[in-house]
Amino acid sequence: KADPTATVLSLAMLLEHVGQNQAAMWVEAAVSDDLASRGDSVRSTSAIGDALAAGAASKAK
Repeated sequence: KADPTATVLSLAMLLEHVGQNQAAMWVEAAVSDDLASRGDSVRSTSAIGDALAAGAASKAK
């Protein structure tokens, strides 16, 4: 089980690089929220990715 959080944060860096600062902030906020609520729970790669995607989508609304 691999944690995709670092990869998702690299996406935020890419978004900033191409001028999509608002989208980068949504991604970063989703990661921050997920890390704060995660605790010591063990989740699959896809579960973490799904949570991050849902978090970013909710920030975009």
